[in-house]
Amino acid sequence: MKAVKILAVMVLTLALTAPAYAVIDFFGTAKVKPTYYKNFDFDDSASDMFMINEAGAVKGEHIRAELRLGWKASGDNWSVKMISEADVVMQKDTADRTYYTTAQKNDNPNTGGEFGIERVELLYKFNPALELETGWDIRALDIKTGGLLYGDDHPFIGFRGKVAEGTSYEVLYLPIQNLSSITTDPFESDEINDWRVYSLKLNQQVGPFNISPFYAYSDNDQRQAKVHYYGAEMTGKVGKIKPSCEVVFADGEFDSGVDISSWAFFAGAEMEVAKAFTPYVAVRYTQGDDDAADNDVEGWVGITDIGRFTPLMGMDGGILSEDLGQSYGATLYSYAPEREFTTNRYGGISNGGSGDNPGQIIAAVGAKGDLSSMIDKLSYKTQVFFIWYDETDNLVNVKNPGSNVDDYAGTTFDLQLTYALSKNFGIDYIFGVFVPGDGIEDTEGDDVAMTNCLTLSWTY
Repeated sequence: MKAVKILAVMVLTLALTAPAYAVIDFFGTAKVKPTYYKNFDFDDSASDMFMINEAGAVKGEHIRAELRLGWKASGDNWSVKMISEADVVMQKDTADRTYYTTAQKNDNPNTGGEFGIERVELLYKFNPALELETGWDIRALDIKTGGLLYGDDHPFIGFRGKVAEGTSYEVLYLPIQNLSSITTDPFESDEINDWRVYSLKLNQQVGPFNISPFYAYSDNDQRQAKVHYYGAEMTGKVGKIKPSCEVVFADGEFDSGVDISSWAFFAGAEMEVAKAFTPYVAVRYTQGDDDAADNDVEGWVGITDIGRFTPLMGMDGGILSEDLGQSYGATLYSYAPEREFTTNRYGGISNGGSGDNPGQIIAAVGAKGDLSSMIDKLSYKTQVFFIWYDETDNLVNVKNPGSNVDDYAGTTFDLQLTYALSKNFGIDYIFGVFVPGDGIEDTEGDDVAMTNCLTLSWTY
């Protein structure tokens, strides 16, 4: 009996002195996306080329699955969040989780084995003015406006905080690439193929507006280019109108001495007319290059164009934000035609954006709304983009050799319908077309590109 009492006292003592562990909350989403792509090369007479989406190389009809499981824990001044994900094209190889001895089959490396930590966010707040942040979660400099410069889930480490009423900041170090090649770098130097970005953003509330100047320095050793980006974005609300705008300048140089000088601009506004109808208008501009042979690289290339996820013009699955790199030059997530060439590259998605690109002007009109008064739990967004090239001197007219390429690239139309059957299950459908203008007809073809994407989404 005495031994039992001693054991009970020991257990109670351990229970009282043991550290208090945080409660872990689990969450996740499961999305199945039957999808159909057609004529992304604008040529109905040719077999469609493969394109890249989040699941890998695809073309035509396919079913993509985006499966996420997340967990988070937090305390008074800290938090940990992790999200694991598998994003695959549904087929036998992925269902069987098949690995191959060469780690590759049909251009799908380790098919079915991609489940891993997709996002991590680790935070510790020393005080309101100083919070440590690291991981690889979404961070952005201008995603609230035009998304011209940077937004992505690249690795980061930095600090943020609130230094005064209405004033905050964020400073980040982004080790986007840290590579070496024993073939090209036998001494394995510290910098070969690295790409590092350093950024600072301030946020200041001024009446109904939030003004955010920002700066980023791109030290892109892989492309042998160093670029300074200076810009600012503004958001706000005046009555029923919500204006937003941004402007960004790029100033840099390749190691060869070739100058980099470009700029980009966005402005837009939406108006809350009614619950069922909130229209918007917007303009998005990226400078193009007018002479690929000179020593001035003027085509706009951001660190990562994130137009797909911006509030006004963004649509997750809209046709311009899909991979049009084989034709128009705008790759996945990006609206700008930065992949039109492979010369003078200094940034962009996967470091593939060319400074010789033709740039663009987009005039956009659209609307969104909640149609629950007519059909319960139904909402929509629709938009039309009118797209011009900024400069066409570097483009080659294959339709009429020797002639200039027309500056009107084409027109896109997107319609998104969302039906939330419950808080745990919803259906989303996107239909989009890209009707080529004379500019694309001069360089690619005259057939309409199309996307259809149905999303069945479970949230838990």
